[in-house]
Amino acid sequence: MNIFFRKIRLLGMLSTIAVTAVTGVFGLPSIHVTASGSTSTSDSAAVANSTVSAASKLPGIQQIVASAGFWGGSSFALGKDGSVWVWGSNVYGQFANGTAGPQGWTITPHRIEALDHTRQLLIGYGYYLALREEGTVTVWGAYAKDDNISVNQQSEVQQPQTIPGLADVVKITSCSGGMLALKKDGTLMQWTAPDRTAAGYAVIPPANPVKGISGVKDIAGGAFQAALKDNGTLWVWQSDSGVAPGKALPLSPTPVSNLYHVKSIVMNGASLLALTESGTVWGSVDGDVHDLSKLVVKKMAGLTGIVTIDTGNGFNVVRSKKGEYWLWSSGTDLNSLQKVTSLTGLAKLSLGLDGFVGVKKDGTVWTWGENHATDPKLTFTTPKQIKGLQSPVSITSGENSRYAVLKDGTAVAWGTNMFGQLGISVLESRPFRLSPILKPINLVVNGKPLEAEQPPIYVNGRLMLPVRAVSESLGYTVTWDAGTKLTRNGKSLLIRESQIQLAGGKSMTMTPPPVKVSYTELVPASALIHALGLSVTWEGKSSILTIREADNTD
Repeated sequence: MNIFFRKIRLLGMLSTIAVTAVTGVFGLPSIHVTASGSTSTSDSAAVANSTVSAASKLPGIQQIVASAGFWGGSSFALGKDGSVWVWGSNVYGQFANGTAGPQGWTITPHRIEALDHTRQLLIGYGYYLALREEGTVTVWGAYAKDDNISVNQQSEVQQPQTIPGLADVVKITSCSGGMLALKKDGTLMQWTAPDRTAAGYAVIPPANPVKGISGVKDIAGGAFQAALKDNGTLWVWQSDSGVAPGKALPLSPTPVSNLYHVKSIVMNGASLLALTESGTVWGSVDGDVHDLSKLVVKKMAGLTGIVTIDTGNGFNVVRSKKGEYWLWSSGTDLNSLQKVTSLTGLAKLSLGLDGFVGVKKDGTVWTWGENHATDPKLTFTTPKQIKGLQSPVSITSGENSRYAVLKDGTAVAWGTNMFGQLGISVLESRPFRLSPILKPINLVVNGKPLEAEQPPIYVNGRLMLPVRAVSESLGYTVTWDAGTKLTRNGKSLLIRESQIQLAGGKSMTMTPPPVKVSYTELVPASALIHALGLSVTWEGKSSILTIREADNTD
């Protein structure tokens, strides 16, 4: 048997492997292995050893959007085709499936079909927004139908809903407690998220027009709002009516004095930068996310010939026509301005990963941050290379997790993985090892698709199946009896620790042993195939695992 299997491994890269059990349901069957005609990335005669190959990676990724927060650690992938994929925690209803709570988190992306045709994703506090291709905006999250939301228990929440009053929207951005939306005709709408209470929200509140401004071509949001008009003027305001007028930013859109010909704006928290057509830079000074009373937007005198701007992580970064990068502390004048010299040969510099991310001309990626020493002088740590990462399209940070979208439309992740937020189909954290984000394995049982709460995963390259979902789809009753007990037609088997106890006193050892993801038990595919007498076909390119009972020809 072992010699035969080793020979079949050589065929596995070229064929779909079918594994057929030929004995009764609870006997220990012999296995027939055949190769079907389609190509496959499987390298195992027993299907369970399918390698994580190029075909296993989630393709066509346009952007990764990740949420922070211990309980809220989750991530979304926006596909180039407008699809939305999610993985990690569902404690705030991220999965848009009508539930929220600590159960049901996943370690492999799954598609939210209700959010197909999305062009932009935005994460708020306990709510999530999708700008759809037709110009409407969908909201979902921890909005209880009947009971108050608690991170310690499962709750029923609202399904995704369209925000009333919004149409022809081309861009959305965050604002204080909600969202600012730019419409195709240049008008603005503002939506305030409802508080999460025991009353629930059968109807999400509508968006309302922002008065006093029109002809807008771009927007930015954070601690306050900013709008760039098509005439090149920049307008700012805040929506917190609790701040006394005259001691803070205005409560309605107001132009920044003496600022014209603005071509782009960026914003993060209370830090706002504006770049003019002539290459000068304006920025917010003395701003604080908790206190906007002294904030002003003024010209950064001395900066000329600037072509790009960026802000975040407490710094502003600009690039000149000469290709030089300059930085200074955000919210301040240029007294801390200095040329970036930490890394030479820079092709691109951005703010991310709690500091700076530099891509050199050879495609290698390096990261560094501020050296928080007692010396008041602004100094930085030594850049370190992110090994294995080459010329990424974008890099995103989440809950102690990192993501990079690659040129081929796939993505990699690294960091902590407590709630599966890496999306790499494994349980352990990988702080220094880049792993591909994987697409889910689709299950077909007796000719019918099976949507398991936790799809099959890989453990050390071996395929693991959700035992309850698969067994119940085959007509078994699943109970707990000092182990997972499967019963059908008066016969039972018991899965306990690393053993399957079969009928007639026989038993088999599972390698690797079962694992739990959230509250779902997964067992090695080969063991379940043996124990239940199943026929299995693995289509590697499409990641479809077809399971049939031996006498089922559907």
